[in-house]
Amino acid sequence: HRDVYHNVGVLHRDLSVGNIVIYHGKGILIDWDLSKLINFKSVQQITRTGTWQFMSAHLVENRDAKHDVEDDLESSLYVVLWVAL
Repeated sequence: HRDVYHNVGVLHRDLSVGNIVIYHGKGILIDWDLSKLINFKSVQQITRTGTWQFMSAHLVENRDAKHDVEDDLESSLYVVLWVAL
């Protein structure tokens, strides 16, 4: 996620246990269909993106909130908790 965000400028926006596969001991993020270029100026999406169980609290509480990298980072925390518990 970090490499794609910093090097390509793409935000995944749907981190969940179903979108991560383990291959040779490394996690690979898949299912990029909801991703978005971070520097692309467009009309804000009306519907929320992501798997609701892993969405950030900010996005769940604020329907009109913009999805930022902090939301994806919070989603990754929820994925780790989901798998660990």
